[in-house]
Amino acid sequence: MSGVVQIMRDAGYTSEQYWVRSDGVKMFGDYVMVAADQNVHPLGSVYETSLGMGIVCDTGDFIYDDPYQTDIAVAW
Repeated sequence: MSGVVQIMRDAGYTSEQYWVRSDGVKMFGDYVMVAADQNVHPLGSVYETSLGMGIVCDTGDFIYDDPYQTDIAVAW
């Protein structure tokens, strides 16, 4: 996860802290960390997820099957 956090820092998101919520959801500041196709949801995009407002921090391999799918980062 440190690599993903560094990507966000390099993109200018320097004040947000990485932490894990009590339910295991990985957070970046006040936002749920999400992987998404960055052609659909660019890095740093904020949108509603089923677990709260999310911020796109990464891309997952799942985008090759469904570019509209997103993946919430969890520690389970």
